[in-house]
Amino acid sequence: MKKQWLLMLILGGLLIPGVTQAQDDRQNLRGFLEIFVTQLDLAIQQASFGATALTTDEAQTQAHQVLNITVGESDAGFDATVPNLGDGVGLITYARRLTVIVSQTDQLADFRVTAENITFYVATATDFLRQALRSQNVRDSRRFIHIAQGLMLAARGTPGDLPSEGGIRTLLSMVVNN
Repeated sequence: MKKQWLLMLILGGLLIPGVTQAQDDRQNLRGFLEIFVTQLDLAIQQASFGATALTTDEAQTQAHQVLNITVGESDAGFDATVPNLGDGVGLITYARRLTVIVSQTDQLADFRVTAENITFYVATATDFLRQALRSQNVRDSRRFIHIAQGLMLAARGTPGDLPSEGGIRTLLSMVVNN
């Protein structure tokens, strides 16, 4: 509880000189987290379509779409022949940026494990999506997509999770509610 109180003070601008700057920083962090959650939700939704696909081609098309959302347009694994439903940045980039933000802010130290977990989940989901693309049958493609979806759900987390066990929604909940 003490750590949550400290986070509330920091993000609320009480420990940072200049309340206006602190409010801007909090809004920027909140906006970043909201975009990250939106992109994760989109990837999870698209993965659900792939996990229930009827053919290998359909499953792999969905896997490509989710992979595009995950890796972003600047990654060599991005497939421009498949529609990009994401914002082009990539979940991996968002996760890495979050890790940097948290690691550079002593007051957010409780969320370092959260940020590392999110990065791990997204990177591992990406690996499973690539396996889905290499699969020779619909059953295996769907299974790998389903695993990737589970990892992205873990990265998203829930607002009530403990900081060390939660995902991006845990951190967003702390920023919004404090």
